[in-house]
Amino acid sequence: MNDDAQAYEGREFEAAANLVNYYNWITANFQPYLHGSGVEIGAGIGTYSQYLRPFFSFLDLVEPSPTQRNLLTQRFQADENIHIFSEKIDSYRQRTGDKSRDSICLVNVLEHIEDDHAALSDLTGILKTGGHLCIFVPALPILYSRLDKLFGHHRRYTRPELVRKVSGAGLEIITCKYIDFTGIFAWGLINTLGGSTNLNPRATKIYDRFIIPVTRIVENIVPIPLGKSLVLVARRPL
Repeated sequence: MNDDAQAYEGREFEAAANLVNYYNWITANFQPYLHGSGVEIGAGIGTYSQYLRPFFSFLDLVEPSPTQRNLLTQRFQADENIHIFSEKIDSYRQRTGDKSRDSICLVNVLEHIEDDHAALSDLTGILKTGGHLCIFVPALPILYSRLDKLFGHHRRYTRPELVRKVSGAGLEIITCKYIDFTGIFAWGLINTLGGSTNLNPRATKIYDRFIIPVTRIVENIVPIPLGKSLVLVARRPL
């Protein structure tokens, strides 16, 4: 991660902590596939981990940053069924062994990994036969902004690209869809065109409270051709 990305990391986590409806929406898409032994890759400070925890008998939180590991440990020290690992995906795979976990989740993480092909190959190896990989990533390269760069995003995905890369790792696609159509305009106007280098916690909280619930209802009724983000679920073949 470059110096600018490190400087903005804390602000990204601060803003993300307010997104209750946003995370509930993501979780609703993942929920049928969350069970047994779980893994969250790129757990950060545990903002999304708390949404995943109820679905698993035990949950591994993998976060390569030593700073974030300390915060994760403090946050979940009372839960003996949460295990925290400060290492990269390939090291975690060596530790756990292949075909060892039922579900793996990455929420706004894959775009941070330069070699996403290698990461997806390792994740496939970790999954049990019939296990599920749940991914949420920023979409539409046309929306790529300076803020994406500051946050350490190597890319924003298109649906065909994400499907191709996950399928290429040996997984069967169950679903892959765009979500948050309204977010295209909000992100595009403020960040892509406006050049903002801030993710304002107050603004994101307002968006989460008033816009996300309406958008979610509409998109459950009317299919959308594009969205600010992509949600994908895939399975290791039986």
